Amino acid sequence: MKKVVFIILITLTFFNLGGCATLKDKFVRKSKQAKKKEVFLSTGEVYPVDVRYNNHFIYYDIWLEELIESMGKNKKKVLASADRALYNLKEMGELLKPKKKRELEPYINQLNLIVKELHSGSVFVPRQKKIIDMLKRQIRGVRHEFNYEDMLEGGWIQIAEEQ
Repeated sequence: MKKVVFIILITLTFFNLGGCATLKDKFVRKSKQAKKKEVFLSTGEVYPVDVRYNNHFIYYDIWLEELIESMGKNKKKVLASADRALYNLKEMGELLKPKKKRELEPYINQLNLIVKELHSGSVFVPRQKKIIDMLKRQIRGVRHEFNYEDMLEGGWIQIAEEQ
């Protein structure tokens, strides 16, 4: 009886191995197909200074809001948001006339210190709350003092020749 059961098991195993697909198709891994890379071509178009200022102003606002929202959650997201907000704030300053650029420097310095602190290691919850309060004050100040419409009307954005 044991021989019969053993023979039946071996026969079933061979039938299962055979199946519809070949042995190679069943047990050999398929090679990964190369993903198509998307390529973006630059048109070489240079945007006017006022459009660039507006873009950096909007991006700064978005990234700082993202930083405030993600504080204490995902460290990688916090650091990326902080870096991008600082970059856009610096770029805004580069597009302003010297007097307004000097007025923006305290905001840049404050955000730079916050970014360094965030990069230095883990920031504890009480300090995170203080940082969030500072960032909220900063974003209100920048929105009030450096918004695009006021800078354009006041002539504070540099013209391309002045850079």
